[in-house]
Amino acid sequence: MQRSSRIESVEHFLQNYGYIAVFIGTFLEGEIFLLIVGFFVKLGYLHPYISLIISMLGALFHELIYFFLGKWKGRELLLKNNYTRRKYRKAKQLIEKYGVISIFIVRFMYGMRIVPMVLMGATGFNTFKFLFFNIISLFIWATLYIYLGYLFGKAAEVFFGKAKEYYFIAVGVIFLIGTLALFIYKVRAKLLNNQN
Repeated sequence: MQRSSRIESVEHFLQNYGYIAVFIGTFLEGEIFLLIVGFFVKLGYLHPYISLIISMLGALFHELIYFFLGKWKGRELLLKNNYTRRKYRKAKQLIEKYGVISIFIVRFMYGMRIVPMVLMGATGFNTFKFLFFNIISLFIWATLYIYLGYLFGKAAEVFFGKAKEYYFIAVGVIFLIGTLALFIYKVRAKLLNNQN
C-alpha cells in the first residue's frame, strides 16, 4: 500500500510539474535528462511533442546565455584558466574548419556545450544565423535522445510488464549511470588540466 502511494505521488508530480522538470533538466544537463524524458514519454506521463519543444527551449535558453556572454566578455573568460584555454583552442579550430556546421558537431560532443557557445558569441557569429542552425541541431539532438529513452522504456515494459515500481527503479539506474559517467568525465578533465 505504501509502495503504491509512492508511485501515485511520482505520477502526480509528473502530471503537474513534469514539463517544468523537463525545462530545468535540459537547461542544466541535457543528455541524461532527455533519456529520462523519453522513458516517461513511453510510460504515457509526458506528451512526446510537448516534451520535445520544452526540451529544446530549456537547452536553447541555456546556450543563448553563454552565446551572449561570449559577445560581452567571451575571449577574456575563456583564456582565464588552463582548462577553458584548452577547450577554447579546440572549439576555435572546429569553428574555423567547419563554420556553421560546427554547431551540429558540438551538439554531440560531450562536455563541449558551453565553450563553443561562448566562443561563437566572442567571434561575432551572426545571432540570427546562430539561432537558426542551433534550433535545427537542437531538434535532431532532442529527438534522438528522447527516442533512445523511449526505446529503453519499451525494453523495460517487456521485462517488467505492469509492475510500475520497477520502471522508477530503471529511471534511477539511468540517472545513476549518467551521473557516474559525468563525474568520471569531470575528474578526468580535471586530471588532464592539472597535468598541463
